[in-house]
Amino acid sequence: MKKHLSRIVSNRILAVLIASFAILMAITVIFVFLYAKNRTKSMMSFYLNDLRDYAVFSMDRHLMNDTVRYTKDIESLVAEDGAEFFTDAEYDAAAGRYFLRSLEYNKGSMDEINLVDGNGIIRASTVEDYVGYDMHSGEQSTEFLCLLDGTDVFVQDIKEMSYDGKTRMRYSGAAFKNTKGFLQVGIKEDTYYLGCENYMITRIRDERVGRTGYYLLLDREQKIIGSPRGAYNGDVFHLPDDPKVLAESGRVIKVNIYGADSYVGAKMLHDDIILVIYPVAEAWETWNVAMLVLITIYAVVFAVLFVFINRLMAKYVVQGVYSLNGSLLKITEGDLNEKADYRESVEFDELSDGINYTVDRLKELIKEADERIDAELKLAARIQNSFIPHKFPAFPDREEFELFAEMIPAKEVGGDFYDYFLIDDDHLALVMADVSDKGIPAAMFMVMAKDKIHHSVMKYCTDVSAAIADVNQELLKENDAGLFVTVWLGVVTLSTGHVDYVDAGHEYPAICRAGGKFAVNEDEHSGPVAALKKMKFDAGSFDLGPEDILYLYTDGVTEANDPDGEMFRVDKMLDALNADTGASVEEIDANVRRAIDEFVKDAPQFDDTTSLVFRYKGAG
Repeated sequence: MKKHLSRIVSNRILAVLIASFAILMAITVIFVFLYAKNRTKSMMSFYLNDLRDYAVFSMDRHLMNDTVRYTKDIESLVAEDGAEFFTDAEYDAAAGRYFLRSLEYNKGSMDEINLVDGNGIIRASTVEDYVGYDMHSGEQSTEFLCLLDGTDVFVQDIKEMSYDGKTRMRYSGAAFKNTKGFLQVGIKEDTYYLGCENYMITRIRDERVGRTGYYLLLDREQKIIGSPRGAYNGDVFHLPDDPKVLAESGRVIKVNIYGADSYVGAKMLHDDIILVIYPVAEAWETWNVAMLVLITIYAVVFAVLFVFINRLMAKYVVQGVYSLNGSLLKITEGDLNEKADYRESVEFDELSDGINYTVDRLKELIKEADERIDAELKLAARIQNSFIPHKFPAFPDREEFELFAEMIPAKEVGGDFYDYFLIDDDHLALVMADVSDKGIPAAMFMVMAKDKIHHSVMKYCTDVSAAIADVNQELLKENDAGLFVTVWLGVVTLSTGHVDYVDAGHEYPAICRAGGKFAVNEDEHSGPVAALKKMKFDAGSFDLGPEDILYLYTDGVTEANDPDGEMFRVDKMLDALNADTGASVEEIDANVRRAIDEFVKDAPQFDDTTSLVFRYKGAG
């Protein structure tokens, strides 16, 4: 008597859960370690940038405040005397007088102060040689002229002086409020960074990083000049790595600093090195607690899962599941001869029979569908074929030309098509096209495109650009499937041999001049039809002389594959065309198709091959 599923219990649940728990713990430990390390590095980078930016911002603010204050002081002196020296003929003397009076208590740590009038001319300066200098004359000084156009304060980056490449200055300017002109204040690079250094030293004395971390500031000889409450000032600081190299790399290293294992990061500010020291114990204490909490949660969750899954899976046979799952996998991969045959219990017996019945019924339905699809495709191919002209010779009463065309679909229904028709007694239209799909959707789109091209060309005649543009708009209205079509359209004036054409994303045609060889004609190219609403189609033209031959084709000709996946390509097509250029148009086309057949051998083809041969005989 067969057993029921309720009596079958899996023995492997515990091992699977233990392995899963171990893997999850390993992943968690790695993730927490990487995240904590990256978080510490990011935090230290933030502190370094914060201190550096604070020093630069404080010094810039000091520079701007002094500039504004000097400006206001000069304006106050002018106002006290009731003078308007900026419009006075004695401007130079007055400006210099007030400027010097202001400098008696204003110059401070500034290295240069210039008073500039509303025309951009320096009227007074702490550097006598600068008096009379035109601010418009130099690229560096021109930037400050914005203060004459409404800007209140302008601070320039540290730059080399044009007259002395060894001197670098940082300038600030402030516009006068009550009259035209501004005051420019300059400070040398070393003085500027000395001020930044003083700001950092002041902040470092009382600033902490986290709870127990701190900053150190080193000079160019790596002597400590800034530390918490000045405790380490004067010490020479040593690291395994050069602090400057460490600052440039942006790395964080682990070192024992003053008896405590610490993470160390560095940042340069001019010649000074900013260090941030963060104890390892503080960095990891939060993550250690987090790991203990996670381990406890995982242990509880896996214990509950073990009890639940063990009781649930006791009703099933693992081997039966594997067996039936293997059979189903083979069936889904296309092996419909596979049989499900696991019969260790009543339930599996019934399940096996159900799977086998389903597969048998599926094979019957597939066979019926294949027969119906084959019949429908053959009917569709006949219908599609009826839309393409097949009568050759075409227009036997016309002596100006010979024409032959042929389409061989890769499937029963293709997306290629050709067409030819007389617009009037003197104009013949030639069409070669390729829809961007295969099968029935492409065939339906091909019929619609062929019809619209025919009507549009009959309307526009030699204005082929307008004809294709009109077709483009019409097809886009009815193109829910998103198909497009490449088109080569040419209108031949039979009395002259002149050809007006549009190449909308199609293959270049091949032309053979009388007595010569076929060569590809790289004509004007535009995008495909029904791809974009505002597509522009450029027209081109060329002339055919008596006995010149035009060969049109789709990419199925040049992209035919041999058994090794090699393509036929244009050079082999030209070789076949040139085998006998004096033959009839039918034989020229046959030469190409024989060459393709010999090339592809038994390899299956996935694209339609369509071609048209046109020989111009002359005006008749």
